[in-house]
Amino acid sequence: MGWFSEPGGLRAGLGRAWLRRRAKASPAAQAMVGAAGRVVTPIPRGGYGEVLFCVHGRPLKYAARARVPLDFGARVRVSAALSPSAIEVAHLGPAVDGRP
Repeated sequence: MGWFSEPGGLRAGLGRAWLRRRAKASPAAQAMVGAAGRVVTPIPRGGYGEVLFCVHGRPLKYAARARVPLDFGARVRVSAALSPSAIEVAHLGPAVDGRP
């Protein structure tokens, strides 16, 4: 019974593993509404591409569509969640640093 009741036993180890797994989970698309990112796979008219975000220092990619075609490197902001893993984005215009 020591595994289940002693500090540092199996019960504590399972709890820590569960917390680590929860901390590594990517935020759902709904949580990304308003976030800014860059297109990494061009978004064609009527189709999907990919957008990269940096969340808590981690790069995250989401499938994305837009009302207008967007090229690689375009700065975008999430306007809506389409599903737990897909978003709709709007173009933000050219960056101050000269990048698209």
